[in-house]
Amino acid sequence: MTALARPRPIMGVYEKPFWEAVQQRELRLQRCRNCDHVWYPPGPVCPSCLSDDWRWDRMSGRGRVIAWTVFHRQYFRELPVPYLVVSVALEEGPLLIANILGVEPAAMRLDMAVHVEFEPARSADGDWLIYQWAPD
Repeated sequence: MTALARPRPIMGVYEKPFWEAVQQRELRLQRCRNCDHVWYPPGPVCPSCLSDDWRWDRMSGRGRVIAWTVFHRQYFRELPVPYLVVSVALEEGPLLIANILGVEPAAMRLDMAVHVEFEPARSADGDWLIYQWAPD
């Protein structure tokens, strides 16, 4: 499979474990040990109860499309337009946004079942993996 040209995400202290898990072909999000809430984007405390006692748990990688859009403006030279981006509600609750594979915009539908796929990517500083969605 040919690696996609993509800009590498900006990784701060809270994003780094998420992207490290993606490199292992795993989707991991923070889960509160106090109230069991799962959230994204990552942060220092649980947004539900404000506890700082949390862990990175593996997610199912399954969800449903709740929204989508087609980008016609080129924000990154690595991403040719147009491209389709979807917002997915994971089975565990949080929303994640990424491209969807193998679906034309006219075929998109609300509540479409999807699963995560890990795709090779490349940037000026090397090869890595990104997560994307694929229909079930």
